Amino acid sequence: MKAVQSAAIGGGLLQNRRLRAQILLFSGIIVVYLICNAVLDGRLLTAMNLRIILSHAVFPALVAWGMSFFFSTGIIDLSVGSNIILSANVGCLLATQLKLGMPGLILGTVLTCMLLQHLNIRVIMDLEIPSWIAGLGAAMVYEAITSQYTYSRNIMALDLPNKYRPLGNMPYLGIVYFAAFIIAYILHNRTSIGLNIKALGGSQQVAASMGINPKKTVIIGALIGAFFIGWGAIIQISYAGRVYATTGLGSLASIFQALACVLLSGSISSIVSPPVGILISSFFVVSIFNVLTMLGVPSGTGQDIFLGVIVIVCGILSHLKHKGVVK
Repeated sequence: MKAVQSAAIGGGLLQNRRLRAQILLFSGIIVVYLICNAVLDGRLLTAMNLRIILSHAVFPALVAWGMSFFFSTGIIDLSVGSNIILSANVGCLLATQLKLGMPGLILGTVLTCMLLQHLNIRVIMDLEIPSWIAGLGAAMVYEAITSQYTYSRNIMALDLPNKYRPLGNMPYLGIVYFAAFIIAYILHNRTSIGLNIKALGGSQQVAASMGINPKKTVIIGALIGAFFIGWGAIIQISYAGRVYATTGLGSLASIFQALACVLLSGSISSIVSPPVGILISSFFVVSIFNVLTMLGVPSGTGQDIFLGVIVIVCGILSHLKHKGVVK
């Protein structure tokens, strides 16, 4: 009886501590926004600017939610950016060249993304290649495929007509953003696959002793992640109208904001769950770049330096509790 009471008291104390940490986190974020808004003479927290920030936060959030489902298991696949470019172009091709419209865009992009991600995971697991090495190799292959196709057509990228781009505008961007958050939250916190992924990320040996199939869990996690990433690709091409082909691992730059969101959410994972952390991080990271733009910091140089610093700092914060070398 005393043991039960002690456990209950301990659980209550832990919950109260977490609640206090959450209050401090959100209070700190509010203070940062208020300070930045004051520095910018009230231009940050206007309805129009917040709408812009929200629209720019959707893509990195979707990609970050997707990556979290297999990054959590120890799979560091860096081919995500090239996967997005290739999948988006396949969806665009089906929508325009094959006249399949919006269904072709959505199904073509999402299914291609899931197929490529499944292929990556199979190569990593069956051939026992370090995931980051296999990911870089896959990225070069996918970039080459996209570049070769666009080169053969004497174009830089496939254009998506405006009639196929409603998902790139409000209110659809906001609907996708919050719908994806709800789905990610339920999958991560209310389903067996979410619990299995968290257990596998904690310790593969412990997860196996619990009866969890590591290989099956990683594959399912990768497919779920690819579903979110595929929607990110749809949002990206719908918003921009095209996704440019790139070579020389240039596709890595397209996922840096999403990677920063994953790492930042990891640094606050003891306070809020990863889906919530990514929701907060995506809006916060995009807000930082919005502030930098308003302050006149040039994009492509100063902002990229700042993004690199964010990724490094977030990586340090997310692994403070780990001892030894983090692989």
